[in-house]
Amino acid sequence: MGCKKKVIVDWADDTKNILMVFLVMSMWISTLTPLVLADETSISITFDPNGTVDIDVTPRSSAFGAILIGSWVNTTGSTFTLYNNGTVAMNTQIKSNATTDSTQLTLDTNGNPGADAYSLYTSGLDTNGYITAVYGGDFDTAIAAGGNKGFDLCLNMGSSLSSNFTLQTTTIYLQGTSI
Repeated sequence: MGCKKKVIVDWADDTKNILMVFLVMSMWISTLTPLVLADETSISITFDPNGTVDIDVTPRSSAFGAILIGSWVNTTGSTFTLYNNGTVAMNTQIKSNATTDSTQLTLDTNGNPGADAYSLYTSGLDTNGYITAVYGGDFDTAIAAGGNKGFDLCLNMGSSLSSNFTLQTTTIYLQGTSI
């Protein structure tokens, strides 16, 4: 009878050999293939889809001094400068308070001040006109972002006074609205 030889397979050696071949192939592949690393960065974008209006005026006050009844007094040479410090073009509206330090002296809004009244008028803006006690039509249109415009104010004293008024103060308000 023949002799049969029993073959013993040592799987441990074969596994080691297979792992070694795999490692060597992996190293060769990694040296031949460029190594790509990933990174991430970002840009932060801030924007305002409506833009902003930032209105300012200089100087902030003016003293007309003494004025006689029935006469005009005014600033000249674009005494006031209206600024649009915002990011969009603006229209400008103006109003004044209806009374001054005395409730008896009132703002006339049509340029014909009667007894115990006065009128205020703008000069140098796109639309010159009498200032009213409420915001009305646009006095100046389309002052560009970062732009400015000079103007003057005129005061018309009424036709008569019922008493000897003391020094009066009135406030003029300016409002910018985006176009």
